[in-house]
Amino acid sequence: MVRRTTRKISHEGLEKRPLKKKQLFGSEILDAIDERPEFHDPYSELNLFLSQKVKREMRHCSNSKKWSPQLQDELLCKITPEFQKRFPKYRLGVSALKKTWEKVQFFSTQIQEQKEALTQDGKLNISFFIKENLKTATKLQNTCHLHPCHYAQQLAVKMSECIAVVDGIRPKLDQLTRTIWSLQRHLIPKLAPEHFKSPYDENEKVDKLIVKAILEITAKHREIPQAELSFHVQKRLIQLRHVTATYTPNQMKKMLAALYADQCHYLNQRMERTLERIPYPTAKCLKGQLAAIALDNPYLGPEQVTEEAFSFFEKANTALIDLEEEEIERKIQNWTIQSDMLLRWVRLNNASALYKEVEAVWNQGKNLHETAQTTQQQFLEKYPRAIGFAKELETHTWIYLKYLWYTKHFEEKTATYDRFTKWHKELLKTQNLSPQELIDKIEKLCKKMIPLMPFNRARTQTTLFTEEEQYAH
Repeated sequence: MVRRTTRKISHEGLEKRPLKKKQLFGSEILDAIDERPEFHDPYSELNLFLSQKVKREMRHCSNSKKWSPQLQDELLCKITPEFQKRFPKYRLGVSALKKTWEKVQFFSTQIQEQKEALTQDGKLNISFFIKENLKTATKLQNTCHLHPCHYAQQLAVKMSECIAVVDGIRPKLDQLTRTIWSLQRHLIPKLAPEHFKSPYDENEKVDKLIVKAILEITAKHREIPQAELSFHVQKRLIQLRHVTATYTPNQMKKMLAALYADQCHYLNQRMERTLERIPYPTAKCLKGQLAAIALDNPYLGPEQVTEEAFSFFEKANTALIDLEEEEIERKIQNWTIQSDMLLRWVRLNNASALYKEVEAVWNQGKNLHETAQTTQQQFLEKYPRAIGFAKELETHTWIYLKYLWYTKHFEEKTATYDRFTKWHKELLKTQNLSPQELIDKIEKLCKKMIPLMPFNRARTQTTLFTEEEQYAH
């Protein structure tokens, strides 16, 4: 029979053994939150709650923000009751509270040193931080083992942690990465879109509708501010939804046929009654799509044009019908902050009759305005029925002209952002500005058209002028 023996444990050993930080609450045992994995997750509900409460108390703190027994007692007294209701199985300890306080204080101190870091309501100015951090993106070089979007991912993670601590909000990491990448890609030299596709590129059907609207609006208003552009794109999508929701397929086809016959002067096919009943905003929306198809394919007959236009509206309805308003607004924001630069990352129809006409005139080496005028004149001589779409012809000519500029005019190593500044230099040639006046003008354009992109005066000067041009003035 084996005798059981008991080990003697010294009092010294007992003192060294760590005690579990648990506390009875009624008949239950509460866990100290700093022992829970949720406390170490910056995006957990527990951490977000603590960050919000600590930031609020910090804002109203009358004494020094340095940690002290008095501050500790005040915070515990104010936060514990609500904490216990929200997390009844956890106990708010001094250690966890102090760590949260120090974390919020650290980020707040860093932020307060920068004037534009906070919005008027005291939240982080996300746009400002993206712009500031993208200043270093211009120095990034492509590497063989990491995709360039890796930087956007890293920056989004760092910013998300800051947002969670300072604002007490769980940020949408994927959306933040998409925003950063949509801008960063325009700053990197030697970045060919076809070789650097990213999971953060947006290529859904609704994205094509948004891009189409942006191209048409910016072709008419070449210096339109980003906020105004965003408003007009949203307005267009609302109109698209309205048209597709209001009319039956049969009504749509009749209106399209009536408008096309009227624009192309098919007298034997005019439908006066139908034309009279079409509201002006609806007619404008339908006519815009008829023009896009007729200018790309001037050989198509009336039935084919109206059928293709009807097909476009059907697809637009499918793309928009199930999307939440918030998601559409996010996408509009992400595309409009790129302005014309998005042309390098989309593909237009190079089989289009109008595109070929623009390209042929472009290859003659004329300036931008001469190319646009000559193209329109020659196109109308070839396809006289297009005269009914003269305004749309001008718009689409400039779209293809810009497309050629961004995709064909430069060596692959030229960053999209530099193509943007050179485009506006070319447009401003007729004003005979000095180099400094031109840079001032382009800086203003950048700030209103691409407000999240960092403007570097030295880089712009080097990009736009040779040394001889700079010293000539």
